[in-house]
Parts: sequence; C-alpha cells; structure tokens
Amino acid sequence: MSETSHTESASLPSFAYIAAFVILFIILAVFGDLFTFILGTIGLIVTFAAFYSDKSHDDHH
Repeated sequence: MSETSHTESASLPSFAYIAAFVILFIILAVFGDLFTFILGTIGLIVTFAAFYSDKSHDDHH
C-alpha cells in the first residue's frame, strides 16, 4: 500500500468568510420569521465565532 501524506488545504481569505456570513444573515432576514431570525442569528454568530477562535488559535501557535 502506498502512504499518502496529509496536506493542509489552503484557507479562504477573510473576505470570503465575511461574505458568507452576510449572505446567510440576509437569507435569514428575508425568508425567516422573527423566531427563526433570532435563533438563526444566534446560531450563525456562535458558529462563525467558534470557527474564528479555532483559526486564530492555530495561527498563533
């Protein structure tokens, strides 16, 4: 069997993550009712904040 080395994929630039956040936020605002908008916004913020803290933690170490 041949061994393959693990290569890290290139990460997207920060404007791509900001654009994804804004697009998902707009979709929530347009198509969701108030309850869905509130819960979706909280989930969206928590998801992107967790990803940012994981990414920034890996960059510093």
